[in-house]
Amino acid sequence: MSSTEETTEQTTLRPFRALLALTLTVSAVLLGSTILNVALPTMQSELGASNTEQQWFLNAYTLTFAGFLPVAGSVGDRFGLKRLLAWGTAAFALTTAVAGLLDSALGIIILRALMGVAAATIMPATLAVILRIFPPERRARAIASWAAASGLSISLGPLLGGALLSAGMWWGSVLELVALFALLGLAATRAWIPSTPVSGVGRLRMMPVVASLAGIGLLVFGVVHATDDGWAYLGTWLPAAVGLAVLAGLVLAEVRHREPLLDVRLFEHASFTTAAVALTLGSFVVFGYLYFTTFYLQLVRGYSPLQTGLLFIPLSAGLVVGAPLSQRATRRFGARTTIAAGVALMGAAFAGVTGLGAHTGPAWFVVDAFALQLGFALVLAPGTTLASSSVPTDRAGAGSALLNTLRQLGSALGVAVLGSVLWSRYSGMMTERLADSPAGVRRTAAESLASALGTGDAAATEAAVPTFLGAMHTTTLIAAGVCGIALLATLFIRPSRRNGTTLPPASVRERVRVGHGV
Repeated sequence: MSSTEETTEQTTLRPFRALLALTLTVSAVLLGSTILNVALPTMQSELGASNTEQQWFLNAYTLTFAGFLPVAGSVGDRFGLKRLLAWGTAAFALTTAVAGLLDSALGIIILRALMGVAAATIMPATLAVILRIFPPERRARAIASWAAASGLSISLGPLLGGALLSAGMWWGSVLELVALFALLGLAATRAWIPSTPVSGVGRLRMMPVVASLAGIGLLVFGVVHATDDGWAYLGTWLPAAVGLAVLAGLVLAEVRHREPLLDVRLFEHASFTTAAVALTLGSFVVFGYLYFTTFYLQLVRGYSPLQTGLLFIPLSAGLVVGAPLSQRATRRFGARTTIAAGVALMGAAFAGVTGLGAHTGPAWFVVDAFALQLGFALVLAPGTTLASSSVPTDRAGAGSALLNTLRQLGSALGVAVLGSVLWSRYSGMMTERLADSPAGVRRTAAESLASALGTGDAAATEAAVPTFLGAMHTTTLIAAGVCGIALLATLFIRPSRRNGTTLPPASVRERVRVGHGV
């Protein structure tokens, strides 16, 4: 079907099937972002991957994901959302399946980057399809279901991956499972997603994509390599500074462009800004949490990959409970109050991580993980709905692309920043504690917790766990501080009286806004 012949098949649309197809595809994308976390210790032992390479296994995906989201949104608006969704899902399944068969760290990083490019075509298209095919009175519930599936996939990744690894499968089996989800999503998309009208809005410009990839890549590169060289090293802060400068230039250029791929003018709306800040910083701390708690559970506590995945079940439970709760809370108290409560709960959960030690009962971790994801659930659905309400219908793809770009940037920086803080702190403390040990032992033990435990040196193995715990507690306090910043933004970013935009404080106004603002 040509782009000029595409029409919305509202007469044959079966909303439940369409929503199921969308959740399958978005679940594959988000499983791909978290399922590898639980395999990192295995990859470290089987592939000899360093801390920096492990961070790039995760960040290569989120970096290209974020970088290509803007152009992917415009491609969907211009050529058809169903077509983009089908081709993107097929490419995602192929690259994921190939990545799981490799044994080279560099090869895996490259394929993970290609996975991110394919994922970028999927994520904004799923949300844009919802905005196009669901009537206003059903749109908020559909978005809530989409958001719940998104969050649930993030949490289920470690459980599914842990089950495969504990069953004796090789590390790449976790990616083959993701590829299977993608193939199911592809079949459902072709069968159940209707074609949508093609707006033809906007030119396809690659310069913003190049600038976005360069800016985010340099920023993440600098932060990740702080693990090896320290924050004061020229190779750490210079790339990060250049990356920030490139991103700032991109924002200024897009503000002035008549047809921006990154429509940063949406930040003129207080509703979009509030939701975007909360979602970005929420993704920042959640993905950082998944990264460092994997090492805590498997290396400090000695749990198997399956046991680790089981202990992450409270993350899924928090989302299952939080998704309907967020809807009720938004109807009663308004979006701003619901989002603020969620961010505050996330901050409290991170403060609670400081109570985890080498012999803490698992109940503490379970309750704390549940509270963290319950808080994120109170941010995710209301934030997505609130932000989407600022997007014009004919720019639905590009608008959702901006929102998801920010979320993916938050995810990449969460792993990069919190991971670098964790290992930099660990390395510095281990070097101090082993000042009297042989240089070779000191150098190896300072590389990572697994390296220290594998030295066989009594002093190194004795110091490794308390040193890691101290570094982890410092990292979690920084994450709690990030939640505090998100809370302040939620409470104090106020609508402009000049443009009259307001946040809905009650159920009737929320429904009207969601129904007619998209």
